[in-house]
Amino acid sequence: MTFGNGGSAGQVNFQNKDLKWETSTTLNAGVDFSVLKGRLYGSIDYFHKKTTDALFEQTLAMDGPAGRIWVNLDGEILNKGVEIALTGTLLKSENWNWDVTGNATFLKNSASGLKGDYETGALRGQGFSGVLGQRMTNGQPLNVWYLADFQGIDPVTGTSMYLGKDGSVSTGNDPASNKFYRNSPNPTTLLGISTNVSYKQFSLSANMNGALGHYLFNNTAATALGLSNLSARNIGSTFFNTAIKESISNSAAPSTRFLEKGDYLKMANLTLSYRVGNIGRALKNLNVSLTGQNLFIITKYTGFDPEVNTDGSVNGIPSLGIEYLPYPPARNILLGVNFSL
Repeated sequence: MTFGNGGSAGQVNFQNKDLKWETSTTLNAGVDFSVLKGRLYGSIDYFHKKTTDALFEQTLAMDGPAGRIWVNLDGEILNKGVEIALTGTLLKSENWNWDVTGNATFLKNSASGLKGDYETGALRGQGFSGVLGQRMTNGQPLNVWYLADFQGIDPVTGTSMYLGKDGSVSTGNDPASNKFYRNSPNPTTLLGISTNVSYKQFSLSANMNGALGHYLFNNTAATALGLSNLSARNIGSTFFNTAIKESISNSAAPSTRFLEKGDYLKMANLTLSYRVGNIGRALKNLNVSLTGQNLFIITKYTGFDPEVNTDGSVNGIPSLGIEYLPYPPARNILLGVNFSL
């Protein structure tokens, strides 16, 4: 219920007597191993999760009372994959110790049995009002991109060409009515790498993370950095590096032009420390460290940060892989001094 001025009241959510619990069936299987007298060990795990009767908050049809109702979706959502973790001791002696750990998770998800398509992935900015770029649909990855297929700039007019449903390539193909399923915002591989090295009283630790196999929509480039904003804003350098000169009147559209590979590997944490030990009778176990966070990232993505995700959910359906004017993670340098009395 919602209450307004003057004592008015309205019903927002309506009862569904047929509503039932969402059901998930999970299968996990794995094996642990160790070789070379424990200097190399790891694990391999397989997981399989099937979700049925997924809960979904649905907007009621306009002919009835305004409001929302929770329903169970027909069909099923499948998530499955394999996770591999491996740790090795590369060096071990009186003064030296060095170990490396790596893990990789290979993922796949899909939907089947849904009745109809479910739109989500709200895109923003000038000319993108009410535009949605993702779908939940049968036989495709979750949140599959549903966009016009950009085919380059027409050298004669300087405007965008798009693939048509009939297979034609033309500036006359309306990007709003000629959309295709193109790539997924879901990574197919998640990576993690860590290492620890110590020599006498010195130690160095590093942690990296990454993701591969997914595509991000650079909403910032689409609506804030294009040539159509030339009179009011700074323009992205990529728009000036084309062999064919693009017309400043060329309007941006939600298309694969702004869909980029989101592969990355980031140095999340790097710490160098020195164990001083005891100093007199006052200070014990003195340790000095220098830590860097978000020091660098290896990626071909041209946006701010491939880890950034702007919420574009619609009617409770989550989105994924949209970047629009985000505040990127800060790079931090921390000096630490630890001791006990």
